[in-house]
Amino acid sequence: MYLHIINYAVRIIIIILGIIMVSGIITPPRENAEFFTIMGVVFILFGLYRLVLYRFKSQRYDFSSGNIISKDDEDKEEENDKQ
Repeated sequence: MYLHIINYAVRIIIIILGIIMVSGIITPPRENAEFFTIMGVVFILFGLYRLVLYRFKSQRYDFSSGNIISKDDEDKEEENDKQ
């Protein structure tokens, strides 16, 4: 449970950092502002990608039981039990 919270928090922090970089709240001294904006966009896209990917992976696998069991594996086991 705590691992899910930490994973979501880190990904959201990456997105927020990207938004801060794009908005110009933090600007580097003596650096190219365009580069900082591009890095902000990359952070936002990377954070969103990781957030969506983690969401799909957590739905596909059962992490709550302590065993990493694919939902597909559970369906196959149920079909075998019925036969």
